[in-house]
Amino acid sequence: MSIVPTLRVSSHEVWVTLLLAFCLLLFAWVRISNPKKLPSLVTGFFTGGTTEEKTITLDSIALFFIFICSTSLLGLRAFHFHGLQSRFNHIEEFLLFSLALLVYYLLKTIALLICGAVFQVQVEARDYINEIYATSHLAALGLFPALIVASYAGNINEALFEKIILALVALFMAYRTIKMFILMMNRGLSVMYLFLYLCALEIIPLVLLYECSKGFNF
Repeated sequence: MSIVPTLRVSSHEVWVTLLLAFCLLLFAWVRISNPKKLPSLVTGFFTGGTTEEKTITLDSIALFFIFICSTSLLGLRAFHFHGLQSRFNHIEEFLLFSLALLVYYLLKTIALLICGAVFQVQVEARDYINEIYATSHLAALGLFPALIVASYAGNINEALFEKIILALVALFMAYRTIKMFILMMNRGLSVMYLFLYLCALEIIPLVLLYECSKGFNF
């Protein structure tokens, strides 16, 4: 697979270029305003404990925005590559995809808070929520460069590139899930609760998304 950089800014891609430039500025701002932020995400994820990100800050919002944008644009590229059709234009598709992703994370957060209150494990539930968002912030570090390559590289094998991205994302999520499963068990959480959570909020949404994407034209 050869990568030959070619700058493409056709009429329907100008907004993508502007959005990516804005995300790049956000990355630079996070790196300058909080130099320890990005290294702490990497070390926190690959160590045995949870991350130290406990509050909502401007830099965490910026990283989550980059994650939403990168995931949405990569997802739309995959849908278009597989021939899925839509009655919306590209900007509307991006906004709908981003909104769906944002709602998914919001519902997952609410569900975890409710489960934590019902089963009297509020601290563990908040730690799990923090880890979910810290993971999305770390994922932005990998998805954003991948999006730039997919958007501006010529002679790229789209099918192979998609498989590589999916494989890396699957390994990334599997590692995070296993890590948090072990940590929560060590804190005394019931295996049944963890299993129900994984099925309801992690596995089933992915299965439904896969089944809908196989032949659904929206």
